Amino acid sequence: MRVKHPVRAVVDLVVRRAPVEAQLIVTRRCNLSCGYCTEYDDHSAMIPLATLEPWIDALHRLHVVNISMLGGEPLMHPDLPAIVKYADRRSQVSVTTNGFLITEDLIRGLNESGLANMEVSIDSVKQDRTAYIQKCLHTIRPKLALLRKFAKFDVHINLVLCPQTKDEFVETVRELDEFGFPVAIDLLHDAKGGIAIGGEDYARLWDRYYAETAPFSYIEREYGGKLLRGEQPAWHCRAGGRFLYVDEFGNAQFCSAQRGRLGKPIVDYTWDDLRANSKTHKPCEAGCSLLCHYRDSAVDNQPLLALTTVLKGLTRRAAYTGAAK
Repeated sequence: MRVKHPVRAVVDLVVRRAPVEAQLIVTRRCNLSCGYCTEYDDHSAMIPLATLEPWIDALHRLHVVNISMLGGEPLMHPDLPAIVKYADRRSQVSVTTNGFLITEDLIRGLNESGLANMEVSIDSVKQDRTAYIQKCLHTIRPKLALLRKFAKFDVHINLVLCPQTKDEFVETVRELDEFGFPVAIDLLHDAKGGIAIGGEDYARLWDRYYAETAPFSYIEREYGGKLLRGEQPAWHCRAGGRFLYVDEFGNAQFCSAQRGRLGKPIVDYTWDDLRANSKTHKPCEAGCSLLCHYRDSAVDNQPLLALTTVLKGLTRRAAYTGAAK
């Protein structure tokens, strides 16, 4: 993951204790209907740039380090490059996409807008006849080639480990890794964010992923392994503080799986809210498999581990990429 302004990021995170990340919904509409996803529909309108601007201004006021544009499918938004450009003024910007709508022109537009990172979701090598899994490498391969050729922003791949991807998991990771993009793993969760898979077979796949590739992140390695082995390690979720989720109505939420528990307009969100919600115990912490929140919370929970694992990941990735050339 590229950090465009490392000095500014360190000051914001360490001195100001600002949010690591804010996820911003730019539309709920998606061009796919994956069976495990609960964050899309097929009819919502695009949120206008004029509506998004004050929400982004509020995130800038809170010195959010990274604003991640989400959907639905954010690439469906016709003004996405303009949204990225507006948000890039005072935060770095990421986009999470299924990749189907990637074109050379769009990549060039996002380059010019200052996009820092793109996460492309791919779950399998082959198509799933049941359509539960719809993002497969067979379909997305030409899009990855475009990204490798034209993208000036960093790209990584995200794969959901679930019953439908389990049998092809090793092959999928291996083929994705050949593109030279880091691969991140999500663990299937239920509607409330709790772990929805488990067992020694899954745990072995998790361990193999860390042993044989250059993972996107090492922070959650031990935690994810324990979840898959049926444990519920204690930890402190810093959502509402180190992590924010802004829904399609402009309301700050703890996360995508806990919408409705917070619900304060982001334009009214304050530094006092950040501090208070960062300290608040959240009953959903036990068994939560939203690993991005675990990573962001580690800045406070395990600062030394967060630093050393970031350095380890960068070092191993550099060595891995160099050996692959």
